[in-house]
Amino acid sequence: MNPIDRLTEAFEKFPGIGPRQARRFVQYLLSAAPNLRADMAEQIKALGANTSQCTECYRWFVGKSGLCAVCGNSSRDAATLFVIEKDADIDNVERSGYKGRYFVLGGTIPLGSEEPVKHIRLRELKKRIAENGLTEIILGLSATTEGDHTRQLLQETLKDTGLTISSLGRGLSTGSELEYADPDTIASALNSRN
Repeated sequence: MNPIDRLTEAFEKFPGIGPRQARRFVQYLLSAAPNLRADMAEQIKALGANTSQCTECYRWFVGKSGLCAVCGNSSRDAATLFVIEKDADIDNVERSGYKGRYFVLGGTIPLGSEEPVKHIRLRELKKRIAENGLTEIILGLSATTEGDHTRQLLQETLKDTGLTISSLGRGLSTGSELEYADPDTIASALNSRN
């Protein structure tokens, strides 16, 4: 397979990118200055060499220590854990004024999945809950069918922990992703969680 087709296939693996968009990316790179392509290649290499995954929340961050800046901050509310689907959700929630801790599930559970555990970090979440002095878990999942399915499974799985388990209020419209919500909407959803 030629480099144009291989790179197009690589871009198609990105979330939300279809074949036509992927081909446009490749065409842009072909027409761009060679130093732009070289710089992008270097940045991609540096991404892997200079980042780590937090051992507590599973967020990717720049650095080599075991904890990200949020988990390493002792002034954060350690009793509240905000469970989210992906890293991109953290940045948006932070702008809403939330001051607790996070846990990145790594996705949602597809409807009809025979092995839900393989789609999310359920074992790691249970371990995190067992090791910490938590009082509340906030399920901050997207208002989609798969987000609702994952929320229900988590509520059922975690109901015997003795913790308060709440979900964001529906200040978020159905079908929306947390990553794209504005900070005021997230703050409202946090305040009206149930």
